[in-house]
Amino acid sequence: MGISAVILAGGFASRMGRCKPLLPISGVSALETAAARLQAAGISEITVVTGHDGGQIAGEARRLGIGVVSNPDYKSGMFSSVVVGVKALFPGTEAFFLLPADIPLVKTHTYLSLMEAWAATGADVVYPTFRGVRAHPPLISFPLAEGILSWTGEGGLGGFLENSPHSSAEIPAGDRAVTLDMDTPEDYERLIAYAKTEFFPDEEECDEILRIEGTSDGVVRHARVVAKVADAIAAALSGGGVGIDRRLLASASLLHDIAKGRHDHDAEGARMLRRRGMFEVADVVASHKDLPESGTICEKEVLYLADKMTVGTSVLTIEERMSKLELKFSSDEGALMSMRRKLSKAKAVRDEIEKIIGSPLGKILGGDDVGTRQKR
Repeated sequence: MGISAVILAGGFASRMGRCKPLLPISGVSALETAAARLQAAGISEITVVTGHDGGQIAGEARRLGIGVVSNPDYKSGMFSSVVVGVKALFPGTEAFFLLPADIPLVKTHTYLSLMEAWAATGADVVYPTFRGVRAHPPLISFPLAEGILSWTGEGGLGGFLENSPHSSAEIPAGDRAVTLDMDTPEDYERLIAYAKTEFFPDEEECDEILRIEGTSDGVVRHARVVAKVADAIAAALSGGGVGIDRRLLASASLLHDIAKGRHDHDAEGARMLRRRGMFEVADVVASHKDLPESGTICEKEVLYLADKMTVGTSVLTIEERMSKLELKFSSDEGALMSMRRKLSKAKAVRDEIEKIIGSPLGKILGGDDVGTRQKR
């Protein structure tokens, strides 16, 4: 679609005290991280604007095979780098991202969503948002380039966008990374911590993703109880020597019914999550409806059991669940046989977990903090 990207890397990094584009994230530079995600979204025309520490950053950009342009006036502020980057846009550019180099973890899916929205809405500027707040990077239509280059007012790019006539759209990203920069060493530490589990979305990210995908409030409430039940089981298993990744489990539990109401919602939900790069979460979600045989207790088994024990926001024993289903499907033998098979798997998982923890699950799940236990 003629989309380019300008990475702004000309600042002093005075509060950080180190060259931010070259700081390591998961073993590679922040610049490489950002460029790789743009390229994975199909954006090959990328230009880095350098200034302070320009030689080092230019060397890294050349190593990565991306364009470099120097801003001789970088001391005057970020807008001067914006102008240099816009002047250097590749021929044929129809729209361009402006990405500060210290916001490197924006996910590929977010770039794709912004490009899709730009094509669908025809907006001059498309902004990602997280929890309703505009963030980086904006996707700007090329016709605004002339106005940016001639802007002499206050406020830099923000001032131009606030004072020039244009249409805009805001796209919820479900991606906390659009808000995470590296202005200070403390910011950098937070970003590094986030990077370690960025594809295991936290509760706020999960809530945002579920809203974006149109998951109903009732399903979301159910998922929150499932997540509490699953975490309580995982905590007990940890005491029994079985390691469960509780962050992965929490993400999968909150998102397991993301596609509820659609055909094969387990497979469809997994597909939606893989598109967001959440492959491990998707793998767990894909098994929550009908568990494959594994012979071990891991995140899949815990989610499967927690889901089968949770009806709406009520937590039941497997026996209680089966009793209710016997009544519900008494005239549908096929459905009843299918549910018996699934609950038999859940019972086997429960029995194995109880053997590991040396205690009935009822002692763990009886508290009000887990869910509203349905009265018999």
